[in-house]
Amino acid sequence: MNSADQPATPPHVPDPREAAAALERVSRLAGRTRAQGWRWVRLYLTGWAVASVGLVLAIGLGGRVGFFVGMGAWAVIVAVGTTWANRQGATAPGTARRIFAGAITWAVVYGVTIFAGTTLWPGLVAFWVPAALVSAVPLLLAAWRPVPRDVTVPA
Repeated sequence: MNSADQPATPPHVPDPREAAAALERVSRLAGRTRAQGWRWVRLYLTGWAVASVGLVLAIGLGGRVGFFVGMGAWAVIVAVGTTWANRQGATAPGTARRIFAGAITWAVVYGVTIFAGTTLWPGLVAFWVPAALVSAVPLLLAAWRPVPRDVTVPA
């Protein structure tokens, strides 16, 4: 009789305490991974909001030079942010939807702001400073709106 004819060794069957401990560990790791996924999304959207304030101010108050400097800086920020986000690994359920909603809402607010400001109030500080701050609101709301109840995100 060779080894191919021998029955396979039965797998280890854990006792109830081992099974409960393994399930607890899996639950703890899954919770930690979800929290990590939400944490990087919050950081990403908050960084985007801060960059948006700078971009809107550069375009609105910097004239032609501000436009080119702002857009150049924006291109670098987008490249770095996208690369960083793609390297995070852990994504929690709902984060992609949150980023998409923040991005779409931001794009609408940004577009209206730039159009209105450049056509009606070019260079007017009283418009551009509040407008720049308002451009960050959709991203900050997407970042800091409470996460689903089953996810614990440490500050």
